[in-house]
Amino acid sequence: MAAGKIMNGYLCANGWEETLSRELSAAGVGEHFHSPAAGLVVGESHTSGLRYEPIFARQWLPSCIAVKGTSLTELIQALGAALDPVLDSNPLPWTMHCCTPDFYSEDSTHYEFLSGRAALLHEKFIQRMAKYRKRTLEKYQNWETIDEKRPCFIVQAVLTDTDCLWVSTSRRFKTETGRFVPFMRSLIPGSIPHDSQAPCRSYYKLEEAWQQAGIFPRKGDVCIDLGAAPGGWTWAALKRGARVVAVDFAELKPHVENHPHCEHSIDNGYAFMPARPADWMFCDMIVRPMATLGLLERWLEHKACRKFVVNVKFRGKEPETILTAIEELRHKHQLTKLIIKHLYYDRNEITLIGGL
Repeated sequence: MAAGKIMNGYLCANGWEETLSRELSAAGVGEHFHSPAAGLVVGESHTSGLRYEPIFARQWLPSCIAVKGTSLTELIQALGAALDPVLDSNPLPWTMHCCTPDFYSEDSTHYEFLSGRAALLHEKFIQRMAKYRKRTLEKYQNWETIDEKRPCFIVQAVLTDTDCLWVSTSRRFKTETGRFVPFMRSLIPGSIPHDSQAPCRSYYKLEEAWQQAGIFPRKGDVCIDLGAAPGGWTWAALKRGARVVAVDFAELKPHVENHPHCEHSIDNGYAFMPARPADWMFCDMIVRPMATLGLLERWLEHKACRKFVVNVKFRGKEPETILTAIEELRHKHQLTKLIIKHLYYDRNEITLIGGL
């Protein structure tokens, strides 16, 4: 490895490793990006490169190394050898998250055979610390209960095979968008609470978009949901006290249709334009990606909304042309706070969250 560089890792959805590697290389944040295991990309970069927020990454693994052991006992010993010097000298409370890479992929079974081993490894490692590193263990706080707002040191142990573990140690730091990474439990993809009344799966997509951006509709906000049926995104906004104009020729679920703050406009979502600016515009329509971006541009030109969440769908796993068009839109309309993410609930699509 070149002098002054460290190995950094990123976790992504299974099958998107090459897309993420190309994105990181094109952004100039490092080199030699490759995927040693499904859902994991690693490469060499300067520390400053970590401030870049990749579209296709779902978690950061700063300063990561591979640790190996032919048995669970050997793996824990090797993990201890790697972590003891770091944790002994660390003055902050520390926490640990053990998982497999597909913890960040919806409905993945790629690492199903390792899920129990990851939990066992965490349990046995803490037992080992209690025996050999009692003073260091005094600073340990459980991942599920640690105060995310206070400074802490994060250990991530990502099991990629029975004998291989990728280990990352770091404090949290700010990305270029001002978000703190590595993500802790409140921003872990897939952490949206289940809603038995959600009309469809896309409900979780919008909730995650708001969660990732840290902005949400307020009570009384006016939202326009283009292509709303069966009402997943409309329902998410209604739950937060917003008033929603749901635009679609198709039917909404009855409990959405009959909500007192829902107005069902039986119209073409692609062509719809409100008489006065809305607080939010939502769009999750199945149309060509450039058509979706064209729709967004019309709304921006008319200043028809203050904020928006737009889902852009595409085929394959080479969205570079689409990303170029999005960057042109960003610069043209000065969308300085635009967030572009391949969400946990996204498939062949990316989600744009932004505003004027």
